[in-house]
Amino acid sequence: MRRSADDEERAAEERRLHYETWEWGGRPPSATLRAVQGSNVLGLLAYDADLVHALDALDPGVQRSVALLAARRACETAGLTAVPWVAGALTALTRGRPLPPPFDDWDRMWETLRATELPPGPPVRGATPPERTPYFPPAPTGWAWIPIGGPDDDGARHYRLGRLPEGDRPAVSDDKLSAASPADGNVTAAVTPAELTHFAPRRHDFGPISQPHFALPAVLAVAETSPLHAALDAVSHAIATYGEHYPVLLEEIRAVCAQRSLPAEPSDHHADSPPRRHE
Repeated sequence: MRRSADDEERAAEERRLHYETWEWGGRPPSATLRAVQGSNVLGLLAYDADLVHALDALDPGVQRSVALLAARRACETAGLTAVPWVAGALTALTRGRPLPPPFDDWDRMWETLRATELPPGPPVRGATPPERTPYFPPAPTGWAWIPIGGPDDDGARHYRLGRLPEGDRPAVSDDKLSAASPADGNVTAAVTPAELTHFAPRRHDFGPISQPHFALPAVLAVAETSPLHAALDAVSHAIATYGEHYPVLLEEIRAVCAQRSLPAEPSDHHADSPPRRHE
């Protein structure tokens, strides 16, 4: 029996939502997360999806404070807190003031960094997100994904749909499809593949990094108009600054989210108000 156009559309939407739920760590994104445009939220998801949802649940004032905390920690680990022009920017953000020069000009900021003599820090390798459970399309009722043998020499693993006792026969394709994202156009939206392959994840060795170059964008992120955007991007840039040591940062940020508050800092503005950009 052929599926109607409505059935095909409904199945495609169910598949999209199923993948999106996996992508966002087991729950769909909220309307506020969907509305954050231009942020690095997808990059942060790779490191800690639960933290993304926790940041979303915070009050705007706490989100803004988390952003500032992440920027401070990034500058500390990059050895920048003793640099006058960086310390001045952090102080301005704390007080809700505009970011002072050279943070008002992207090119000038990097030129100033190049002209600043910094003591060499310990070598730090780039951050690598943890491995996560691969995506499996939803199996029809009474069926499950079953591994076929062991992994190949290249680490690829193969799976097939196996019928459980009393399981109904599903509508499946005969083609072997890779377990790619539905957004890639490689997974049939309305028909469950009979077999799929998960290729071994690529592990990148980013080598030693220049921590100051990752820390300064964290400072800029605090001045984002949206407190949630500021928190997501500042934490993301701070992770990149910490490099291989990023779990230390995430442990502190998670603790803050669990408390849902931060100690008050001297300030002459409301915490949920964006710092005024330099004009």
